[in-house]
Amino acid sequence: MASDRTVYRVQPERGQWKLSRDEAKVQHFENKADAVAEGRKRARAEQPSQLVVHDHHGKIEGESTYLNDPFPPRG
Repeated sequence: MASDRTVYRVQPERGQWKLSRDEAKVQHFENKADAVAEGRKRARAEQPSQLVVHDHHGKIEGESTYLNDPFPPRG
């Protein structure tokens, strides 16, 4: 099922943090907090969208969906 949302990801890459948009690299950051802040800013500006944040091992640490989420996570 294709999604109409833009997906931003923050992932580790070669000792830095990579912000990508729909699998294309957007920017590199020295620290994770800056990458997450920029990803959040871009995702909020480009709704509907999602920000997926990975830990330093590459596992998904958290996600935020902006605007309508057709499948909200169970609480």
